[in-house]
Amino acid sequence: MLVCCKDDITNSGASILPPSDAIVVNVDTFGMSSVLTEAGVMYSSPDSLLLGEADNRFGTIHADILTQLTCPEGFRYPENAAVDSVCVFLTYQSWYGSGLSPLAVNLYEMDKATFVYSEAYETTLNLSDYWSGDESTRLLEDSKIVVAAHATDSSYLSTTDTYAYHVRCRTTDSFAERFFGITDFSSQDAFDEQFKGLYITSTFGSSTVLYLQDISLAVYYHFTYDKAGRDTTVNAVKGFYSNSEVRKVNRIEYQNKAYEALLQNTDTNFVVSPANMYTRLSIPMKKMSDDIFADLGDKRPYVNLAELNIEVLNVYKGQTADKTRDDWAQPSPYMMLLKESSADRFFNKREIPTDTCAIISALNSGVDEDGNTIYYYSYDLATLLTMQLRNKQDNDTLQMLLVPVSVTTTSTSSSVVYSSAKLLHTITATALPSASNASCPMRLEVVCSGF
Repeated sequence: MLVCCKDDITNSGASILPPSDAIVVNVDTFGMSSVLTEAGVMYSSPDSLLLGEADNRFGTIHADILTQLTCPEGFRYPENAAVDSVCVFLTYQSWYGSGLSPLAVNLYEMDKATFVYSEAYETTLNLSDYWSGDESTRLLEDSKIVVAAHATDSSYLSTTDTYAYHVRCRTTDSFAERFFGITDFSSQDAFDEQFKGLYITSTFGSSTVLYLQDISLAVYYHFTYDKAGRDTTVNAVKGFYSNSEVRKVNRIEYQNKAYEALLQNTDTNFVVSPANMYTRLSIPMKKMSDDIFADLGDKRPYVNLAELNIEVLNVYKGQTADKTRDDWAQPSPYMMLLKESSADRFFNKREIPTDTCAIISALNSGVDEDGNTIYYYSYDLATLLTMQLRNKQDNDTLQMLLVPVSVTTTSTSSSVVYSSAKLLHTITATALPSASNASCPMRLEVVCSGF
């Protein structure tokens, strides 16, 4: 009934345990290496479609669009209907670059081949496979000149007190008659045989890229019918849409890339989207394993903490009017740290982000010691490193890629979960200190235990 201990005894519990059951804790900091690398194949599955051309320090990006239109299955025009006009609408709410520079838009009909819905298409697909280049396929009499910030075609949205910008392109009368002559709406395949799709491109301007949200084609027509013994004319419109039921491909090309010059910058790494350049991180797994198991022995390793914070260097903080071409591209809102060996599989199979393969960080902000605002990405590698240490793979290093992504989230009662991630298609440029940066090198602090 009576128990007493000396005041200076602090390990009475541990004293009755055998040495083999003791918990060993290891704390260490590991350096890494990083290098700029060119991105590989990028498949088009965009949330925003890019249209236009702009250049900056990373090269000249040119983006155009090939898209099918959805078939309105079972639709029929009235028997005595006649076409008035056909217009193509390009809807956007934002853009990259200068909103005051002119951009010339042209539309063509895809005349060689169309897309197969179930197939994946690269952003560097061969245009000549789908469009002959024949000017007779042109839909417009003259190029449509667009100034992004001052669109003449726009709709006021009273709910948000903003404008939805439209580019309204009226097609030639000959194309209107040809498209109105399509009568087989029995299936999407039947419709695609008659109209393979639209090719939308820019032929002038090097300072603006539009982020298109919607593409549609409208057929304006009229017909008459007998109403109480009198002929009555009815004006109508039929819409054809580029939506999720059909394939649309954003063809994106980089020209005059500055990859070789940027590779010489040993203090700074870059991540540029759409897929152009990534940063590869090399984590020294063999050294980490040797150091940790030297302390843990045969005990089962658990990584309790492995936090990697990566500062962002190129966040623009000046006035909008002072922006230069290099300031237009801002950091990615989300950055994924992804196993390089799993990159193709992850995006092709649309896998769900997990902390054992693909770790996502939003762009965070904080304050440094001097009270200045800083931006950074933060990653918890504890689960990933625990698995790597237990598997005891022979690789000297674990290769990881920093990849810009767009994400969808699912909210729970206690947290926000990333439910999907796709390669980011909007234009971003993120500058990061390299692992060998003299003032703020990348370091990985690891707290590991074993029992």
